[in-house]
Amino acid sequence: MSDPRAVRLHALLIAVQVAFATLAVVGRVVLADVPPMAFALLRLVGAGLAFAFVSPRTFLPETMPWRDRLAIGGCAALGIWGNQALFLSGLARTTATNATVLVATIPAFTALASMLLRREPVRARVLVGTALAFAGIVYLVGLDAIDLGGAHLVGDLLVTANSIAYSFYLVLVRPYATKHGGLTVVTWGFFCGALLSLPLGVPQLIAAAPHVPIETWGWVLYVVLVPTIFTYLANAWALRFASSSTVAIWIFIQPTIAALLAWRFLGEMPSTRLFVAAVLVICGIIIVTRPAPAPQR
Repeated sequence: MSDPRAVRLHALLIAVQVAFATLAVVGRVVLADVPPMAFALLRLVGAGLAFAFVSPRTFLPETMPWRDRLAIGGCAALGIWGNQALFLSGLARTTATNATVLVATIPAFTALASMLLRREPVRARVLVGTALAFAGIVYLVGLDAIDLGGAHLVGDLLVTANSIAYSFYLVLVRPYATKHGGLTVVTWGFFCGALLSLPLGVPQLIAAAPHVPIETWGWVLYVVLVPTIFTYLANAWALRFASSSTVAIWIFIQPTIAALLAWRFLGEMPSTRLFVAAVLVICGIIIVTRPAPAPQR
């Protein structure tokens, strides 16, 4: 981590998690007025238009072959449209606590996807660090707060499916981000995701739009700009310089950041539970992201 480039990389990944940490709270506010598929459509179309404005060359035929375009479209079905549709549908049906714990499984699923697809070797320190960080998450929310049954079962399963989809996306899209650039890949991915969201999103949006308050539209704009445009661009850029597991491991600090934001803006004092959990999470991240020692002659 002494390398300035590595410091900038991990600082960016932390900023991504700060942005993601606000999504569950703001998302619950929006979902009170906007159905999940309509919300996903707004995120995908809004962000897709922004990406297309920044990177118009993405749509030129010579930018990348159609074989790669189709492959990126398949990745988008998992990690852009599938990820957002599943998460928002699950968030509307479960609690923020359950969603936090289940989203924290992304690094574990990412390591499993990397192993199944033979993209990265399985390392003991990655497994140990992931387990330690996940223990911090479980301790932070409390085992007594996790409800995996009853009224929240469908939502929990949808959020879990979202974690699996996003994990495979991280692994599968990395070669294309390296080959064509993160902005090009994200722009084309959001274009494909927006197309996929039309059949389910348009009818819901038409029915709900007349009844959505003005302040809710403001929160929708925030979600499009910060937890969508910024986070996907930053993650796509990071995947060019770091492994999928390294990018995914930072998901563990989301609940800690959310608790600190609540302390700052809502007056909720941090507890000993938060401090212990933060130590476990940071130790796990250090273990996973620590460079492997150079082999001795």
